[in-house]
Amino acid sequence: MFLVAVLVVLGVAPAARAGQIVWSSGNAIWSMGDDGSMPHRLISGRDARLAGILPQGTVASPDVFQAGGAAVVFLGSTDAFAPIGTPDACGAGCTDSFALRNGSLVDLGPAPGPVSGGAYFESQPRLTADGQELFSWSLWSGVSAAATGTARSELAERPIPNPQDLGVAWSDTATASEPPSGFDGSADPADATRAAWVEQQGCGNYMLNGQPACQFAVHVGTGSDPAAPVSIYDDEYEGTGGAVAGGPTSLDWSADGSQLLMVDPFAPNDGIYEFAAAAAAAPGKPVAEVIAQPPGWTFNQARFAGTMIVFDAHQGSGATQTGDIFTIPASCTAATCSFPTSATNLTNDPPADASDPAWTSATTAILAFDGTVVASGPGARVTSARLQSATILAGRRFEVSVTLNAAATIVVTVTPRRPGTHPKAIGSAAFRGAAGVNRLHLGKIAGRRLAAGSYQATIRARGSVARPLSVLFTVAPS
Repeated sequence: MFLVAVLVVLGVAPAARAGQIVWSSGNAIWSMGDDGSMPHRLISGRDARLAGILPQGTVASPDVFQAGGAAVVFLGSTDAFAPIGTPDACGAGCTDSFALRNGSLVDLGPAPGPVSGGAYFESQPRLTADGQELFSWSLWSGVSAAATGTARSELAERPIPNPQDLGVAWSDTATASEPPSGFDGSADPADATRAAWVEQQGCGNYMLNGQPACQFAVHVGTGSDPAAPVSIYDDEYEGTGGAVAGGPTSLDWSADGSQLLMVDPFAPNDGIYEFAAAAAAAPGKPVAEVIAQPPGWTFNQARFAGTMIVFDAHQGSGATQTGDIFTIPASCTAATCSFPTSATNLTNDPPADASDPAWTSATTAILAFDGTVVASGPGARVTSARLQSATILAGRRFEVSVTLNAAATIVVTVTPRRPGTHPKAIGSAAFRGAAGVNRLHLGKIAGRRLAAGSYQATIRARGSVARPLSVLFTVAPS
């Protein structure tokens, strides 16, 4: 026997699946369809098979090439080799880039291990059109309990696989000032010789709206260009006490290499912006704000995703900051779209703190570290369920609002409640659920309405390992 039911989905309908998104959450790298379907874990920092190369490790910041890429690069970090009392001297391979291809894994950076007074970090790995990796690295020396040490940093490129190689410096970044948010190197998907990156210009010599500001330059050029042209300048207010502002946190290219997408989460120009990549910076150069960052939220990374833009948005601050993965139409402007009203929430599980989305047009599911794809999507779960009313008149349909963290099949099972007994379920119904809020209307059971009495509706995501949620209701005589 089954419930006769009708499903209505609230909010913005997700776009039809046209590719995949990879992202990080809960010390793991995940993949899903860009409509939120089939979320599955690719690799976890707690995987026992990583213990030999990444003991006590964490994983984050994935990337995949947007034009049909199936390989995933990401960061793996460990402080297992730091001496007691000197946690910053974490040695070689404190943070390395890793490549996951067809279920196999390779460490692209120096093998983790102890180095007296030293620390090596890689960041912001990006894949290029010719199968190489563009990444940033910093090498610290003279680190002790009493000294922070000194560092040199650069944006570099290296072939994959080419383990233990620091790569070749890109342009003049070996002598440039790296912003606190990083160089944020981004490779042109249409031209393997070009990339964009951010350089810190300085602070204190700039004023913005009457306040001291820091200036950052977005460069576009080749790896051999000693003086790459500036596409735009970005100004941000200085931090408290004259601290350097963070700088843009994300750059990404359109598929044809003509446009750049930039996230600036810092005042006064906080939001996601788009501008022409090639034209030199000049007063009046058009820079379109795609969507504004509202108070209380922080955007971190945005990527072109076919006809959409995918990004992460976080609430809170410090250790309490949590967020989700969202999409908006690529046609959005700040005048036509607002956050979160115009956005589709694909993960809808804020406590999980989903971050760093990247997109590929490939539709064949990316293989996990064990070479499999979990099609049922165990990462999907019901995050909340509530009744429109706890008392329903006999003969009437009733409504349950179910929130999913990712697209999944919703299964609702109704059971009578009789104290001291264990009654059998009356029946179940399955619904296609989108990430976000789904409004379900439930009515007859095998052609008959629910009789007066007390009931429990148990709600779960099919294939999920998460515990289901339940709501209690009463059917009253009409």
